[in-house]
Amino acid sequence: MKRPLLFLLLTLLVLATSLPLSSYSPALPPAASLKHLARFPGEIKESSGLELADQPNTYWTHGDAGNSPILYKVNEQGQLLQQIQVDGTINNDWEDLTQDTNGYLYIGDVGNNSNKRHDLRIYKVSPKAGFEAQEIKFTYADLPKGKIEKKDRNFDCEAFFWHNRKLYLISKDRGASRTAKLYELPDTPGSHTARLLSKEDLPGLVTSADVSPDGRHLAVLTYGKLYLYPVAKGSTQFFAQNPQVIELPKAGKVEAVLFKNSKTLVLSNEEGDLFQYTM
Repeated sequence: MKRPLLFLLLTLLVLATSLPLSSYSPALPPAASLKHLARFPGEIKESSGLELADQPNTYWTHGDAGNSPILYKVNEQGQLLQQIQVDGTINNDWEDLTQDTNGYLYIGDVGNNSNKRHDLRIYKVSPKAGFEAQEIKFTYADLPKGKIEKKDRNFDCEAFFWHNRKLYLISKDRGASRTAKLYELPDTPGSHTARLLSKEDLPGLVTSADVSPDGRHLAVLTYGKLYLYPVAKGSTQFFAQNPQVIELPKAGKVEAVLFKNSKTLVLSNEEGDLFQYTM
């Protein structure tokens, strides 16, 4: 009886060690780490981008496709402090918001649900100079000519961030593979081609992203989950390490994420809720 039992145990051990390990670290519990801060006023519809404003605990946000080209300044109590019509811009599909170390805001008119747009652009805006907008027009280096088959529709984007004079865009894969593609783009006005850097298998639709002020973490938001990628010091290999996964079961249709500091993130959803997550 002992030999069959020993054989069974050895077989199970071999099978267990031969199974592929998950590319994700164990999920972190949401618990009390996710805190509801406020509800936005009715003027703000479908918040899809967040960035720090010029006063403590205040933020810029904007609406999704079809809304006016307006930046809204709010605080953590949900009060509307200011709204700025960004002249010379169109909100075809504003999807995310980021900021550089000189205070320039970058508004991503990068939504491309049908994968048919050829007028993708990012508006570079200076709050210090009357919110004058400059255009960063771009196309993707791997964009095929002609019609894109439904299974290959991976040229939508709702997530981008600024880091060391570059803009990094992450695709929202509407095709069959659920592959997030990372692109690099200069932060200077003009016409550019976004360079494909890497790909990452992600089992969700990417809706926003941000890098921490110290450059050591990348946050990638999807519906229901937040992926936190550790980043080596000085590296731009943002997908090189396995992420920690934070479940967001009660956060609604989350569309924006922002590092308030290197340990605290702020999120918003389409319904107008503002949340804070402490790492």
